[in-house]
Amino acid sequence: MRSRFLGIIGSLTVSAGLGIGLGVGLKVLPVYAQISTTQVSKVVEALRQAAPQTDSKAANSLYSEWQVKADNIPRWSKLCAGRELSPTEFNANSTAARAIVTCIIRDAMRDEYRASGNNELVAVRRVAAWWMTGDAARYNSSEILPYVEKVVSFYQQSASTATPAANAKGTLYDRYMQAGYAATQQKDTQAALLYFKRALDERPQDSFASQAIQNLEATLRKNESTAQPSPQTPQ
Repeated sequence: MRSRFLGIIGSLTVSAGLGIGLGVGLKVLPVYAQISTTQVSKVVEALRQAAPQTDSKAANSLYSEWQVKADNIPRWSKLCAGRELSPTEFNANSTAARAIVTCIIRDAMRDEYRASGNNELVAVRRVAAWWMTGDAARYNSSEILPYVEKVVSFYQQSASTATPAANAKGTLYDRYMQAGYAATQQKDTQAALLYFKRALDERPQDSFASQAIQNLEATLRKNESTAQPSPQTPQ
């Protein structure tokens, strides 16, 4: 059973320009309607393309092409990638950023798809409103409607191969890292370890793949020690 972050990525104040806020909590989700990988990938890409332009001061507190608030990054990366990334690391690794945003949006899309009565475009609108304000029900609000419609427009235009993992232009490193993050999210440690090792083969000095491998190997050692029976106390 997955957990979903209910929080504000960015809040929009029409009269004063763009301002960024954050309020993150956890909510346990039941299993909802099946959402395809293509749908999630298209939403993620649409959010990237529609990311509002902010002034230089506000931009300094936002990271990656998705303009994610710094406070979100450690929690989201821990949940989705198995280790906390700093905002600087998140900003420097577009593959990791996309994988983590995809993880968060997958759960959001499931939730809003159900809330929309299984209406795909309404679900996308609700996700866009949630991403901007933290409140999916505001998708028809006049204050954010231009942004919401921009997301929907990019969603409809987006090719089914929006993510680097599926894009023929994506490098093998990108694909292996995406697969590794996905396997980590599914708690398939052995598969994740294999993907990250292959990514490291592509970029032998890569710190992200190396750290992911170290974390997974530590997890395996911990699991093995826990599984070993404790020695019996001598009589």
